[in-house]
Amino acid sequence: MKILHLDTNHDILINGLLNLGCICDEDYKSSKSEIEQKISIYDGMVIRSRFKIDKHFINKAKNLKFIARVGAGLESIDEAYAKEKGIRLISAPEGNRNAVGEHALGMLLSLFNNLKKVDLEIRNGIWLREENRGIELDGKTVGIIGYGNMGKAFAKKLKGFDV
Repeated sequence: MKILHLDTNHDILINGLLNLGCICDEDYKSSKSEIEQKISIYDGMVIRSRFKIDKHFINKAKNLKFIARVGAGLESIDEAYAKEKGIRLISAPEGNRNAVGEHALGMLLSLFNNLKKVDLEIRNGIWLREENRGIELDGKTVGIIGYGNMGKAFAKKLKGFDV
């Protein structure tokens, strides 16, 4: 199986595919139109978010059996058309759950503690301690809408805050 990697990802993926006997080509710089000219020789493709995979691209990919996206969503791929053409779509929804959980926690702490406002004030020599007193998370209720990979990762990060 011949696979084209269009975005960098962890070495373990390419090494695993090579160990399975796949031929892996990497092209991280060519334009979408340049990729369209050669995509027909590949059985599979690994992408992150470099460009949209639309009908025109899929029509050029005559031998494509799968598109693997290193990331949670498939919104950059015309899913319905790919499936209609018999192309399997693979994503990695758990791949960035830890980063998303940490980011959500960081944003919550920033919001509760006025970090952006305080940073800007301090840079201008203003110190308004009482006006910028933060809110502690301890004892608060945090609502999480959606309890998939991201929601669970966020909940795990919140455990140490007694919420």
